[in-house]
Amino acid sequence: MSTYVYLACLEHTPPLVADEESEQHLTLDAIRADLANRDLILKAVEAGYRVSADDYFRDHTVGFLVQHPRCRIGIRDEHGRWYATTGDNDNPIPPPAEDTRP
Repeated sequence: MSTYVYLACLEHTPPLVADEESEQHLTLDAIRADLANRDLILKAVEAGYRVSADDYFRDHTVGFLVQHPRCRIGIRDEHGRWYATTGDNDNPIPPPAEDTRP
């Protein structure tokens, strides 16, 4: 069964969820690797490299990271469940707390 997974910018209240999916199944390894390597990906894009290797979902991930280069990012599925951005636990986690900064 497919479950689309999206990135979300946590700098907004409520979080701004991407329009385009970053994965079709709850296999989060590639998304987490891209988040861990965000600086490298952004430098490559800035230098003119195409970093997606013609991967439909990775194109969406990279595009969202380019639009939110320094923002806190979360992972959310189409059903509203949230997932850790690091580690290998693919079980849902509590939703992010609302940002209370001034």
